[in-house]
Parts: sequence; structure tokens; C-alpha cells
Amino acid sequence: MENKKIKVGILSICAVALTYMSLSPVLASISSEFSGVNVTLVQMIITLPSFLFIACSPLSGFAMGYVNKKAIAIFSLFCYLIGGLFPFFFNSSIWELLAGSAIIGVGTGFLMPLINGFIVQYFKKEEQATLMGLNATFTALGALTFIFIGGQLAKFGWRFSYLTFLAVIPIIIIALTCLPKGEPQKLELPEGQSKSKSYFEMNPYIMGLFIIGFIYFVTQNAFNTNSSEYVAEAIGAGAGVASIVTMANTFGGIAGGATFKGISVKFKNQVETFTLVVISLGFLIAYFIPNIVAIVAGSLLVGYGYAIFNAGGSYLLAQNTRPDTNAFTVSVYLAMINVGAAISPIVVNACAGIMGDGAAPKFLFAGVVILLVAVYSFFLNVSRKRD
Repeated sequence: MENKKIKVGILSICAVALTYMSLSPVLASISSEFSGVNVTLVQMIITLPSFLFIACSPLSGFAMGYVNKKAIAIFSLFCYLIGGLFPFFFNSSIWELLAGSAIIGVGTGFLMPLINGFIVQYFKKEEQATLMGLNATFTALGALTFIFIGGQLAKFGWRFSYLTFLAVIPIIIIALTCLPKGEPQKLELPEGQSKSKSYFEMNPYIMGLFIIGFIYFVTQNAFNTNSSEYVAEAIGAGAGVASIVTMANTFGGIAGGATFKGISVKFKNQVETFTLVVISLGFLIAYFIPNIVAIVAGSLLVGYGYAIFNAGGSYLLAQNTRPDTNAFTVSVYLAMINVGAAISPIVVNACAGIMGDGAAPKFLFAGVVILLVAVYSFFLNVSRKRD
């Protein structure tokens, strides 16, 4: 019974992780409101949380050695609540919106490694793969709920989408009720082992996983930041249809999380390779068949792959690092991939801009690059098997 209660607490905070994605369908409206502002700066409303993750994720991994996990969780949730509501009241400039995103980013940075920390501390290895899949599912379900509410509130104006973050309040209550204290877990250094070596582990295979994650997140975020523009550009539709496309992406994520355990058993170390091929197809289908059905189908595939890739990265690191280095190695990995997500608009806009204007070239660029990364992933894991 106690285990079920802990699961409820963990999965409730998973549901908050990507709530800032509820703002994705209104980026085009915000861009119109602030017409003199560069579009890349507007897109940072979505990507800035990833940038803040860079600094806060390793801090979260470090803090878990000294502060109980429940206190960190509640702090994170309040960051989501305050950062999400701030732009509803203060929205006269783009910088006020970005300030709200920055506060959310602090919460995201502390929350994401914490979820993995709870799972590792309270559940045996055979249960961890299932919970990592459920993590992805509930993260997607939470995002779906927030996106739906945000889309409905956007009918009254884009700033009303920020009221979606009021839904964090019941999550705080659930976390206070169901989460265990989560005592700090300080590293015990084996005799003769340096502290730096104990905290972090790196070898050619793990470096390969870092590279795959980084490049994937640089390109994958092109969907989140350009989907509403692409919908307007390809089929002439507005925020209502854009929110449907974003919701389809989230439904795909739900399916991905639900099937992660089976996919990981079937593909083993090649789980990321499979996922990258699926995501590439999603981008390319949306690009080559610019109608609503194909765009929704592509969105489903991108979301499906996103959920599996997120769980797969932590899963492969758990399988290929020592227990005493896993927590900090995962937090550094999460920080690195969020560097990729944060710089995504800059890199994708610059590279795809060579191919042409608008959102369509960005979809093509992302699809091709992710397919190339899948090839690299395949050979990396074939090499690992031989080792």
C-alpha cells in the first residue's frame, strides 16, 4: 500500500514536468502581439526552461545528497506555480514573459533529476523500467491536460493561457500527502577513490549517448517551436488547429511511455536507434505531405519517439554506469541535452535558413539530421555489443 502511495506522489509530479508546453500553441499569437520582437526571442518562452535546466539539474543532483527529496519537490512545484502565473499579471514586454519562463526553468531543473532519484531510491531494478515508462506517460498526460486547458483559455486571449498553471496547486497537495521524505543519499567513497571520480563516470559509449542526446534535442525542439507557424503556413489554420497538432504530439507521448518497457525489452541497447527512426519519419511525413492528417500523424510519431527517447536515455545510462555514479551522471546528461534544447532555435533557424524561409525547411532539416543520428546510434550500439 505504501509503495502505491509513493507511486501516486511520483507520478503526480511527473505530470507537471512539461506544463510549459501549454504555451506552444499561442507562440504565434504572442509573436503577433510583439511584432517588433525577433521570432527566436519569442520561441525562447518555450526553450528558456531548458536553458535554466542546464544549471539547475546538476544542482539538483548535488542537493539530493544534503536535502530531503520531498522539500526539493515542493520547492520545484512552487517555481512552476509562480513562474506560470507571473506573465498573466505582468505581460507588457517580452522580457516579463521570459522572466516567468526562467522561474519555471528553475523548477524544471530541480524536478526532473529528482523524479529519477525517487525511483532509484524506492524501487528495485526490475520495477524501474516500468516506472520510467510511466514517468514518460504521466509527463505526456500532464502536458496534454495543460495544453487542452491552455488552448481553451487562449480563446479569451493568449495571456489567459498562463492561468493553466493554477492546476499545479492540486499537484502540490498530492505531493505533500503522498511523497516520502526521501532522505539525502550522500555518496560513500570507496577507499582510495577520488570524489570527482565517484560523482561522474565517462567512457566512449557513455560519451556517445551524450552526443546522441545533445544532437537529438537540438533538432527535435524544432517541432515544439515551429508547429504553430507550420500549421499556419502549410494549411492556413490558426491557434485552434495548432493546439490539436500539439495535443496529437502529446497523445503520441502517452503511447510511447505506455509501451516503453516492451520496446526496451525488444530493442535492448538499440532502443534509441528505433526511436530516432520513428521521430525522423514524423518530421518528414509532415514536411512532404502538408495537410492536416499528415501533420497530425507526424506529430503523433514525433511525440511517441520523444517519450521513448527520454526514458531510453536514463535507462541506457542506468544499465551502463556504476550505481555510485549514476545519479550525478544522469543529471549531467540531462543538463547537456537541455543545452541542446535551449540553443535549438538558434541552430535550427540558422541551418534551415540556408534552405529557405518559413517553418517547412526546419522540419526537413530536423528529419534528415535525426535520421543521420539514428545511423550513428546503430553503429555505436553494435560496437557496444562486441565489447
